[in-house]
Amino acid sequence: MIKEIVAGSDRGDFQKISDIPDSYTYEHLAALFALKGQLDGGELFYRQVYHLAMARGEAHLRRKAGSGERIQVAFLTYSAALWPAKNLYRDMEADERFHPCVIVPLRIGRDGTSIVTEYNQTLQWFRKNGFEVIGGLTDRILGWNELGGVPDLVIHSSSDYECIPPKHHFLQLPWRCLNLYAPVGLFLQENSGHTYAKDIISDRDFFSMMWRICAGTEFERKQYEEYGLLEGENVLSSGLLKADALWEKLMAKNAEAQKNGEAQDPDVASDTEWKYPEHAAPSKCKRVIISPMGDLQPESEGSCDTFFENAFFWIYLAKKYQDSVTFLFRPHPDLRYMTVKGGLFASHEAYDAYLEQWNSLPNARVMSDPEEADAFRSSDVMITDDVSCAGEYLVTRKPVLYLTRPQQKFNALGEKLLEATYRAPGKRYAEIERFLTEVVLKGQDTMQEQRDTVCAEYLNYRSGTGKFAHEIVMEEIERAISGM
Repeated sequence: MIKEIVAGSDRGDFQKISDIPDSYTYEHLAALFALKGQLDGGELFYRQVYHLAMARGEAHLRRKAGSGERIQVAFLTYSAALWPAKNLYRDMEADERFHPCVIVPLRIGRDGTSIVTEYNQTLQWFRKNGFEVIGGLTDRILGWNELGGVPDLVIHSSSDYECIPPKHHFLQLPWRCLNLYAPVGLFLQENSGHTYAKDIISDRDFFSMMWRICAGTEFERKQYEEYGLLEGENVLSSGLLKADALWEKLMAKNAEAQKNGEAQDPDVASDTEWKYPEHAAPSKCKRVIISPMGDLQPESEGSCDTFFENAFFWIYLAKKYQDSVTFLFRPHPDLRYMTVKGGLFASHEAYDAYLEQWNSLPNARVMSDPEEADAFRSSDVMITDDVSCAGEYLVTRKPVLYLTRPQQKFNALGEKLLEATYRAPGKRYAEIERFLTEVVLKGQDTMQEQRDTVCAEYLNYRSGTGKFAHEIVMEEIERAISGM
């Protein structure tokens, strides 16, 4: 493929950007990225070819917009729960220049039951919520031509493109298609050698092939600048798209409270999924989200999961405090697969029976809607071992109990965010219950000031621009269309 690029340059294929043939795909960029260290001036050569590819895509957008053709945008995601771009989709849906759709590929590399279950649930959720959705499977896996043809822009919610079928890889697409990465969470992990960011960013071709990467925080932007081959030139300081919905809910509620002369973010129940015993007054029940992550690799250095140690302790707590606390169990999308793979449950049916234990309780249920903004806003507290989820929840400025394990390592931003959380080892049941009784039920919350400070300094991406992340992304796309 590198020889094809060199030969094409000799032929003059790249002299006119708008005429670069579709035979040049992102697989050419991936090949050049893989071998850049073995070529004299390999990194410079890569950047030159990258700029050609991006210029081709931007020229294509301008041509389509100028001719009045609608720009075809594909939101590529294998999980509704891991999709952060609802507001961006709605922006495009309301703009006659764009035609957005959601493409749902299979997620490979796991057992057939999990693949089919997740795939069907994802399709169903998008269709139920009014999105135009195309499935990547009939009696066989469909390629891009069968999914509506080559899009003009692909919005990725995951950088792990290897976990979907090769027919859905953006590597198959020509350079006239641009790619944008809108991550679903915050970049907070580290390893014992403190090389996690370098290893992930420097050694992954994905980040160096994106037209734009949406950075959730200023810290993340600097990580791409320091470790990326492109030195951050393709990074957009947008804020976390997933957090837009929560910010909007909080702002709307606070505006309503101010209008009615109430305190901000009043402590009232919402129409979300909370469940109360018949004899309990909802206004007197505390609302607690239990949010385990789906890593479940007990011996892994990078795993933060504590669910092996406390899965059934949550049921115990929910039963014990059913007169005063209502629980919402928010399982990570990977939890069903990983608990069986890791041996916590003998089968998927056993895991499903565990969820039924939650739903059978008078004061608890499993969160069924991937849209979490209402649940976050209306809750009082979160208990989690997912540091990214804890960071997102801190936007509410409500207490978080973060469950720790010895193997955990976090980068500087992760450590800063965790300074604003209560912490307890995931298997210290007495400490967890003490948090529930003292902080949640008795209101002995001593960390409000830390949460306010952390949120203002690291998580409130709107403070500088006054804009939501999806608005910033739309403006960037519009700049490419206009050629500004």
